[in-house]
Amino acid sequence: MTTSKLIEKLRGYLALDRRKQEDMHAKLRALLKKLKKKQRVLEQKLRKASDAKTRKRIKTRLKVLHAQRKKGVKLWRDIDRRK
Repeated sequence: MTTSKLIEKLRGYLALDRRKQEDMHAKLRALLKKLKKKQRVLEQKLRKASDAKTRKRIKTRLKVLHAQRKKGVKLWRDIDRRK
């Protein structure tokens, strides 16, 4: 699944009301794991990239991915605390 699709899923989870969010707790956890895996892959690509333009593009994608994961982790913890 592409990064953008994973981020779109996360945005959908962020928009749900609280009752539905509790139902999505397990799915959110799995999605966060996939995003973390994507982040690690991008970090490896960044280490191997030599072209400045490619490195800049990867860094931008990493910043977006990290910010979205951070939001998702916060939501997951909020839901977890309410249980």
